[in-house]
Amino acid sequence: MSLEGQVAVVTGGARAIGREICETLARAGAKVVSFDLSDSAETVAAIEAAGGTAVGIECDVTDEARTDAAVAEVIDGHGRLDVLVNNAGIFATMARRPFWEIPADEWDQMMRVNVRSVFLTSKAASGTMREAQRGRIVNIASNVFVFGMPDFMHYVASKGAVVGMTRSMARELGPFGIAVNGVAPGLVTTEVTKEVMSDEYREQVARGQCLREVLVPNDIAQAVAYLASPAARLVTGQTLLVNGGATMGPA
Repeated sequence: MSLEGQVAVVTGGARAIGREICETLARAGAKVVSFDLSDSAETVAAIEAAGGTAVGIECDVTDEARTDAAVAEVIDGHGRLDVLVNNAGIFATMARRPFWEIPADEWDQMMRVNVRSVFLTSKAASGTMREAQRGRIVNIASNVFVFGMPDFMHYVASKGAVVGMTRSMARELGPFGIAVNGVAPGLVTTEVTKEVMSDEYREQVARGQCLREVLVPNDIAQAVAYLASPAARLVTGQTLLVNGGATMGPA
């Protein structure tokens, strides 16, 4: 699954799943660029310490002008953009409540970060990919779109939108040689989810899976690396569930 010589942009690459994706793509040979509101210095340092190449660009991927400028910076610096991973999003820090209690501004925030960002970064990156007649886009969705998590409708809706966008982009970009796929994780143990969810809850979720181990960021990063690589040459329009079989339903 070599990505040698390729340039990969990962949104939300400063920590958690995004950082693991950056490091995994770098180990596969890609030159990695992290777009994040936070400082990506730790991600960059980890990749460089392992002998890879990386850079961090401060970018609000919900801002069209800033996103366009950040993509242009990648092209100016590297001369190409082969892989885009739309990982930036909000989840664990949002309160769960019945949909009729969700404030409208919170709904808008969820859609702005989880949906608008995918639209803007894909729109900006697809230009150079279309010119090159090649590219891979991987969108991070969530398994909640399958079973409809209660008391979290704005998040479920946002990730359902990502799945729909993945399929539409695959149709539109296929003629240009660009594949678009998604990865839909279950509950992943990261420094973020550890802060807001108890060990007992995360273990309870794992017990509901067919494979009863807690998901970790590398499980998601390996799936992303596969979809970004030549190994998935003719895979497009798909959303790969990486959740230990949690959405298989009752036996």
